[in-house]
Amino acid sequence: MGWSNEDKQYFTGEKDEMRKRIKDEFTRLPVSRQRKYQLRMKRDRRCTECGQPAVQGSRCLKHLVKARERQRQKRGLKRRYHGTLSYRLEAAAHKRSRGASRRARSATA
Repeated sequence: MGWSNEDKQYFTGEKDEMRKRIKDEFTRLPVSRQRKYQLRMKRDRRCTECGQPAVQGSRCLKHLVKARERQRQKRGLKRRYHGTLSYRLEAAAHKRSRGASRRARSATA
């Protein structure tokens, strides 16, 4: 009994057609595929960890904050430097979200 292409794909996870190979400025670099992914994300101004739009630099706000806290813990720092980029962006995002929730509450009242 022969399997249909649909059955074959369902049971084995195989597809008949292969994905097209990405050909860009990073294709022939002698680096790992993970590094190529990071370079492509950075070129497209997306977070190098999750692919969301990057706030500034190469990370989204969520991963910028995670990296900051990871470095604080690694270095054993107690003090917080509130003037740094991640704190300013986090405060601006918090202010925007509070304003949106207040507008939503006033519209329902």
